[in-house]
Amino acid sequence: MRGLHRRRLPHHGDRALLRPDLLSALRLGGAVAVILGALVVFATMKPADPGGATSGQPAQRHTASTPTPSETTTGAAGAADLIRFTAALDPNPPALARFYDQQVAWTECPDDDDFDCGYVSVPVDHDEPGGPTIELALRRLPSESARPKGTLFVNPGGPGGSGTEFVQEPGIFGDELRETWHIVGFDPRGIGESASFECLTAEELDAMYAADPTPSSHEGRLALTRAATARVEQCQRRGGALGANMGSEAVAADLDILREAVGDDRLNYYGVSYGTLIGAIYADRFTSRVGHLVLDSAVSPDALEVPSVTQSEVDTNARHWGRQFDTLFADFVAECQDDPPCPLGDDTEDASSTVIDLLDSLETAPLPTEFDSLPQVTEGWAVTAIGEGLLDPASWPYLVDALHLAIEDNDATELAWFAMVAVGRDVDGTYPGSTYGKSHLPVTCADWPVQTWADRTPSPEVLEEHPLFARIQPPLPPECAGWTGELRSNLLVRAEPATPVLVIGNERDPVTPIEDAEHLAEMITRSRLVTVDAAVHGAYAMGNACADRVVEDYLARGLPPEDGLECAAE
Repeated sequence: MRGLHRRRLPHHGDRALLRPDLLSALRLGGAVAVILGALVVFATMKPADPGGATSGQPAQRHTASTPTPSETTTGAAGAADLIRFTAALDPNPPALARFYDQQVAWTECPDDDDFDCGYVSVPVDHDEPGGPTIELALRRLPSESARPKGTLFVNPGGPGGSGTEFVQEPGIFGDELRETWHIVGFDPRGIGESASFECLTAEELDAMYAADPTPSSHEGRLALTRAATARVEQCQRRGGALGANMGSEAVAADLDILREAVGDDRLNYYGVSYGTLIGAIYADRFTSRVGHLVLDSAVSPDALEVPSVTQSEVDTNARHWGRQFDTLFADFVAECQDDPPCPLGDDTEDASSTVIDLLDSLETAPLPTEFDSLPQVTEGWAVTAIGEGLLDPASWPYLVDALHLAIEDNDATELAWFAMVAVGRDVDGTYPGSTYGKSHLPVTCADWPVQTWADRTPSPEVLEEHPLFARIQPPLPPECAGWTGELRSNLLVRAEPATPVLVIGNERDPVTPIEDAEHLAEMITRSRLVTVDAAVHGAYAMGNACADRVVEDYLARGLPPEDGLECAAE
C-alpha cells in the first residue's frame, strides 16, 4: 500500500528514468490495492550537530518538552491544547537490554554528504534475544536547527518500501519539519539495506505478473493457487529465520529499539499507507512511548482479521469497490475525451468494452514489445499496467497513449514500459530489493490470515455489473497458503495513548479508502481525524495546503487539529 512516491511518471521516451531507484506512485500503491482489495473487499549535516550527534558520535537523549505556541492553521487547536507529555514511561524490556543500550554512531553517507548513515542491531526473533541478530539501515536528514526536538522516523509503506530511499526524495518534508526534527528513514527488517534476501527471483516475479489473472476453468484457478503456494515455499526456504519473523509486530518492536538508539524517550513518527499499520501496532504495544504520531492514508489494522463471511457480505463489499472503480475509470475516460477524439471510445461504456476486448485478445495472443527482457505483453502484464496506471491521474495521458498503440498498432511496448515501472522492474529484467512484489510476502503472510478462493469471489451477477473491475481487480488466489512462519498475535488494535495521534486521509483515496482512516481513528483513543477532499493516495505533501499545514502544525508546533476537521479541495 505504499504510494507516497511523488514523482510524476516519466514518458517512455526517457527510458533512462526507468531505474531501480525510480519510485513512482504506481510502484507499490496499486499492487497492494489489488491485493488488499481482494483480502478486505472480497472478505469483509555536517558541521557540529548539537541536537543529536556529530558524525561518528552517539546520539544524545531527547526528552520531549512543551512546544511554544505560534500561529495556528484554520481548525488547529489553541495554546491550551498543545501536546504535553506528562505520562510516565514504561521501562524498556529487560530481556532486550543489550539492544536498548545501543546508540547510533552516525557517519556521513558515502553516496551523499547531505545525509548521515548508521546501523542498529536487532534480534531476528524478539522472543529469543540470545539468538541471531541483524542490522537495520538508517539514513538521517539532519535538522537545520541547532536545537531540534529529536528524531522523526518516517516510513513510506509497502510492505517492501525503503525508508532510506524515501527520506532522500526531494520536496516531501517541509522547511518547518526539517527545522524541528532530524528526519530518519529506516529499511524495515529484510528490506533494502537491512539484511534483505531474495524472497522471489526475477523469473518468478515475471511469471507471476504474466499469468492469466482471470482463469475461467477450475484447472486454471488450481494452477494459480499452486504457483502462489510454490512462491511462499521458495520465499520461506530462502529467508530462513528472518523470513519467518518479518511481520509488522516485529517491525514495531524494532522501531522501539531505534527510538532508544537515537536518544528519544518517545517515538515521533510519520507513516503513510502500510506505514500506518506499523504506527498503529506501535501505539498499541508501546503506548507510553508514543510521541508525535501521524498516520496518513491508513490501513485499517482490524481489516487484517477476516472472519468467516457470507456470500451476501462478499457481494456487498464487491459492489462497493466496483462502484469506486467505475467512478475512477469514468474520470479517466472523461479526461481522455477532453482532448478529442478519445481513442478509447465515445463514452465510458465504449471505453470499458474497448479495454475488455484488448484483454480478451491478449489472453490468447500476447502482443510484441521492443524490450528484449520482456518481448511480449500477456493479459496479466496488461492488467498490471492498466490497474496501476488508473491509480495515478498524472499518468493518464500516457496510459491512453499506451492503450491506443496496443489497440491500433498491435504494439505493446508502451504497456510493457508502464507495467515495468508499476512493479519496479528495470528494462534489463531485474527488480530492486525494495519493491512490493519482491519483498512483501513474508510481511503479508505474517499479518494477513489465509483465505480460500471462495472466501474472496463475488457472485457472477456482481462481476457482470462491473465487468472491467472484474478484469482489472479480480479475486486473487490465497497467496499465503503453506506459510509456516510467525503470525500476528494481536489482530485488533485498541491503543490508548495519553496524547492525541493525528490520523489523516483523502476522501477518494484510490488505494486505501477513507473508511479505513475513520476506523483507525476510532480504535486509537484521543486521536484527531482529518479528512481531505482529494482523490490521491497520501494526504501530506500532495498539493493540499490545508493538509500540509495540519501535519506541520502538529509535528513542528505540537498543535493537534480539531477532531473531524475537513480540508477543502485545492
